[in-house]
Amino acid sequence: MAYSRDMYEEAMAELERRRAQAHAAAAALRERATARQPRLREIEAALAGAAHQVARAVLDGGDVDAAVERIKEENLSLQAEMASLLRVQGETAVDFEPVYTCPRCRDTGYAGGKICGCLEQLLREAACRRLSRTSNMTLTRFEDMDLGYYPDELDPRTGISPRERMRGVLDYCRCYAVDFVPGAQSLLLRGPTGTGKTHVSLAIARTAAEKGCSVVYGPAQQLLRQLENEHFGRMAGDSAETLEACDLLILDDLGTEFSSPFTVSCIYNIINGRMLAGRSTVVSTNLSQQELLARYGEQTTSRITGTFQPLVFSGQDIRQLKLQEKIRGNRS
Repeated sequence: MAYSRDMYEEAMAELERRRAQAHAAAAALRERATARQPRLREIEAALAGAAHQVARAVLDGGDVDAAVERIKEENLSLQAEMASLLRVQGETAVDFEPVYTCPRCRDTGYAGGKICGCLEQLLREAACRRLSRTSNMTLTRFEDMDLGYYPDELDPRTGISPRERMRGVLDYCRCYAVDFVPGAQSLLLRGPTGTGKTHVSLAIARTAAEKGCSVVYGPAQQLLRQLENEHFGRMAGDSAETLEACDLLILDDLGTEFSSPFTVSCIYNIINGRMLAGRSTVVSTNLSQQELLARYGEQTTSRITGTFQPLVFSGQDIRQLKLQEKIRGNRS
């Protein structure tokens, strides 16, 4: 996948931060050890000057081999003394080596002349953040969802109240997000406008992202507009690959986008590609199954309704209820 220059810079800056943190932690450990035992600092200085001693022996002439052997023996003696002093403190020289987040590449982003998986992961996360940049993912939590806005009266059609139904939906989605792993069951959040689908979608996105998963959240209209602009050359980017490759894709408000052969084809390619790759997708929509069928066709609809776990949202439009509360509050 092609990544922009600023994505590379962002990823490399994070690796540099990790390296600096590892070196600072190692230096702090070494400083504490030498403060407890000043002789360690003297030994380190002597060992650091060994190369200078060898170079001087070569320049001075004489028996270079004998001089090198003598310096080698002195170094071995110093190393043994250091090991003994550290052992008394319950430490070894290895304890003062930097502990990198990625031991394979030592937080450089490259190993064996090839890009390391840690850098690939950072680049994927940067691409996901670009696509999700307009969402308020970090501001939305499950705990902020007020079930008091849902009616507590029994629904004669289902035998339970909208509040009880939504309590079950919320608990299910919270557990789904907390336990999320790539490849988890895909979800279909369906219900009327204003019943909390977007709130729950954002909360799932936030929780999964905090676990270190690559997450793309976006209203279907926004993501499809991005794909359309890139496809027809109105802007640069490779969002299609990001949408297919991220650990979790959340398409919010599916059905609100302008419908065209291009958008219908995009939705099918996204849903089908991710299903075949075993990647998780969450779709929220106000559309019924018949409306999905009429808009996207049988191939797309059957993949969504046949493989996604359906969760039904019910109740009144919470946005309207909150607006009415605000109006009443202003009048009083």
